[in-house]
Amino acid sequence: MSEVYFTDSRARVMDPSEWFQPNLSLVNKLRFLIDKSGLFDFIEKNDIVAVKTHFGDRGTTKTLRSIYLRTIVKEIEKRGGRPFVTETTGLGLTRDRATALGRLEIAEENGYTSQTVGAPIIIADGLLGFDFVRVPINGKNLKEIYVAKAFEHVDKVVCATHFKLHMQGGIGGSIKNIGVGCVAKPSKFDLHCPNPPEINENCTECGLCVEICPVNAIENFKINHSKCLKCIGCNEVCEYDAVTIGPWLSGADICERIVECAKGVFEVVGKENFAFINFMIDVTPHCDCHPYSDNPIVPDVGIFASRDMVSVDAACLDVLKKLEANRDALTGERKFWEWTSPEVQIEYAEKLGLGEKSYEIFAED
Repeated sequence: MSEVYFTDSRARVMDPSEWFQPNLSLVNKLRFLIDKSGLFDFIEKNDIVAVKTHFGDRGTTKTLRSIYLRTIVKEIEKRGGRPFVTETTGLGLTRDRATALGRLEIAEENGYTSQTVGAPIIIADGLLGFDFVRVPINGKNLKEIYVAKAFEHVDKVVCATHFKLHMQGGIGGSIKNIGVGCVAKPSKFDLHCPNPPEINENCTECGLCVEICPVNAIENFKINHSKCLKCIGCNEVCEYDAVTIGPWLSGADICERIVECAKGVFEVVGKENFAFINFMIDVTPHCDCHPYSDNPIVPDVGIFASRDMVSVDAACLDVLKKLEANRDALTGERKFWEWTSPEVQIEYAEKLGLGEKSYEIFAED
C-alpha cells in the first residue's frame, strides 16, 4: 500500500477580522505538503530535475497556474536540485503546438515563461519532436517506445499534473502526463492509432506530402513504413483526403497504450526517480490540449502527492467518482466512466509494475 498525501483547497474564513491568512493559500499549502510529506527527499545536490507539466493550447484557460510550478521549482532548489520545466511537442508539423517554437509561444501566452516559473523551459523532444531514444518493452500492444530525448539525461522527474477528465482515456492524471507527455511523435501516434498512415486512391500525386515529409519516407507516392516517423504531416497538408489515418482509439485500447508508453519512460529514467503531484482543481470534462476550457464538473478538491504514480491517480479517481455520482444523482447526466475506461489505466499500470492502486491517505491540515 502506497502513501498518498493530500491537502484541501478550501480557504474558508468566517470571521472578518481573520481574513489575512497566508497559510490558507493553496500555494502555501503546496509548500507545506512537500515539506511534511518528504516528497522531495529523494532529490540530491546538483540533480537535474525535470518538472513535467502541460502548457495547454491556445484558448485553454484552466491549466495549472504558473505560481504552482514556481513553488515546486523553488522547493527543488532548496534541496540542491537544478530544475527545468518541460513539455513535448504534439502530433503534426503544421500546427503551432507541433513544434518547440510553437509550444513555447503558447506557453508564454498561457502564462508560462522562465520568469514566471523560475526556471528554464525546455521542450524535451527537440525542435520538431523527433529527438528521442527508442526503448524496447514487452507490452500487450506496443513493443517499442520513443521516449523524448531529454529524459535520458535527467536525474529526477517531478510530475506536476492538472487532474481532469479525458474524452478518450477517461482521466488525465499522472499516468497520462508521463505516458503521453514524455514521449515523442512516433509514440504519440502509436498510442492513438493502431495502423500506420497510408496513401489511398484519392492521391493526385501533387507532391505536397513528399515536400513536407522530414525523413523522405514517401516513395512513388507510397509510404515506406521502415522510414516513416508517423508525424502525420502528410495528412495535414493533403488537400484531397488521400492520407488515411485511423481508427482513432478510445477506452481501454488507448488506456493500455498510454500505460505502455509510461513504462517506456520509466525504463529510461527509473521508477524510483519520480515524484507525482496531482492538482485536483478546475476539473474540466476534457484534456487541456483542447483550444478551450469548459466549466469544472466538480468543486475543487485539493492537491494529492505521492511517489507512486498509480496510487495518486487511483486516489483522485476514487474521489472523482464519488463527486460525479452525487452530481449525476441530481442532474441525471451520464457518468463519464460509462463511455471511457479510466480504471484500465490504473489496473494495467499496476499489472506492468508501475505502482500499486491500493493507497493510504495522509491529510495535511
